[in-house]
Amino acid sequence: MGLLDYYRQFDDMGEDEVNEGLRARRAREKALALEHVPVLDLSRTEWPELPNAEVVSASVYQARRRLDGYPDHHATAIRRALAEHHYVRADQIVLGNGAIELIQAAAQLVLSESDELITAWPSYSLYPSVAARAGARTVAVDLIDGKIDLDAMLAAVGPRSRLMLLCNPNDPTGTYIPSERLGALLGSLPEHVNVLLDEAFIQFQDVEEEDACMKLVEAFPKLIVLRTFSKIYGLSGIRAGYAVGSGTTNPLLMGLTPMLGVNALTQAAVAQALKVGGEDVARRRSSVIEQRPRIEEGLKRLGVEAPPSQANFIWMRAPGLSADELATRLEQSRVRVARGGPLGDDTHVRAAVRGQLETDRLLWALGQALSDTR
Repeated sequence: MGLLDYYRQFDDMGEDEVNEGLRARRAREKALALEHVPVLDLSRTEWPELPNAEVVSASVYQARRRLDGYPDHHATAIRRALAEHHYVRADQIVLGNGAIELIQAAAQLVLSESDELITAWPSYSLYPSVAARAGARTVAVDLIDGKIDLDAMLAAVGPRSRLMLLCNPNDPTGTYIPSERLGALLGSLPEHVNVLLDEAFIQFQDVEEEDACMKLVEAFPKLIVLRTFSKIYGLSGIRAGYAVGSGTTNPLLMGLTPMLGVNALTQAAVAQALKVGGEDVARRRSSVIEQRPRIEEGLKRLGVEAPPSQANFIWMRAPGLSADELATRLEQSRVRVARGGPLGDDTHVRAAVRGQLETDRLLWALGQALSDTR
């Protein structure tokens, strides 16, 4: 077909019809182009990079050197390194097979049938299972504008309440409870309530000093703070976490120690990560803190609602779209987010915060997803 013949085909067509055809053609071209673009997976909260090679090598070396003997049951070297990092005593730290396993162990020790675990909702999706496995029931306190309502948490405490579980920053909303407000809550709780503070994402907050809430264990013996190597350290596959409390004055903390400790390969990887991982942790923290305001400003321009996050993810809602609809539209632009239904709210989605390129793609995909609703 020659150039003149190409344009003659439009002679009997109106302007709207021509424009509709051109739009359809662009849509087909865009769809074909996107087929060659890798999916950007922002649905997960752990860091996606491969671990530091020295960390991997330490675990491999341990495997080759000694698998026929028991590991150090007390994880002495790791607890000493963590004690120096947090300016606490080694007897205030218990190393376990992931933070959630330590939480489950605490629930088994404290809760019995007809007891209550109090937590905010939505929060980490496994918390209700923790109570159920211990034979107890969950008292879920609704968030207000994505934030944990500490007054409502306190009001929910009853005679059968034995455990309060707080995620800070909260997953999936990313909102943060400052240490001053947390201390006020702890000071108001009755003596029969233990508190577990899950700080899986604490390194991403920039409201206050990283260990501000952890320092409260000295004043409140019923408080245990939990950390993990799964998130900013990017070591979720080795299953390692730790608990910090007031030491021997907290019998619950002492009861969390795994019977035969944590396996030797995990201990080797954690020990090396504590030695060489500081630079990676600082870089990842800096990237998230830099990109969060960019995303939040972009969401405001697009009319997308999101509570202020202090984690490495954003909890967002697009008016007029369910979580499934928004997630499906983003997937069409090759960006994957976590649907909010399984996380406790089917009107929201959760998207990870990483680097500049990921931010650009997320905001572009949101613009595409919302263009059809206007």
